[in-house]
Amino acid sequence: MSRRFYVETSAAGKNQFVSIKRSRSHGHRHHHHHHHHHLPKHDPCLETRDYYKVRVDEWDRIKERERCLQDTNSRLVAEVNTLKASLASAQAEAHDLCHVVVPQLQKQISVLAADNEALRKSLDNACNNEGRHCREEDKLKQTIDGLEKEKKELSDENCGLKDKIEHLQRQVEQSCGRRSSELLGEIDYWRDQYRYWKGKYEDTKRVHDDISVTLDIRTEKMKAYEEILKRRRII
Repeated sequence: MSRRFYVETSAAGKNQFVSIKRSRSHGHRHHHHHHHHHLPKHDPCLETRDYYKVRVDEWDRIKERERCLQDTNSRLVAEVNTLKASLASAQAEAHDLCHVVVPQLQKQISVLAADNEALRKSLDNACNNEGRHCREEDKLKQTIDGLEKEKKELSDENCGLKDKIEHLQRQVEQSCGRRSSELLGEIDYWRDQYRYWKGKYEDTKRVHDDISVTLDIRTEKMKAYEEILKRRRII
């Protein structure tokens, strides 16, 4: 039930009734009728009333306090709405993290783990095969040295054969009769020898070039393995 305050204006002195809800403390105080028997019943100040007499300045303070309470309540409502929106956003973000981001990260971690395992095995194989590769490289170098030596010998022999053929051709030009035919036969023989040794020289040179290419390829592979080992700080 609403209570009315009896307002006495300071200017005209007239009474004015304003409907306003009485505070709970006043209502509690004046509804305990069992305490009234201790006081004189003729005292009008102790009777329960529907209105109270207050001054204008006190009434203004009451209104200002109510306005402040309404402002505070509005701010609290706005803060509650903001907190609700933040909570909804945080819940959506948490759901996205749990069902999207975390599974993606787990998948990426699995892929990286597989890549690391493959790289580790590759490095282990490189370390295990390093000694064998070194031995094969030494063997190839020895083969190349032997081929280089044989190449030089064949080249020197070919030069000697050319000189001898030229010498025989000059003798043929200066000779005649039976000696000429013998010299021609000898020239043919040495020409065949020259062709034979030239073919052998070209075959040897081709083998030498193939081995050189193979060695270069192996050398590049060894350099690549060495770079991988250095990056992994194994060597």
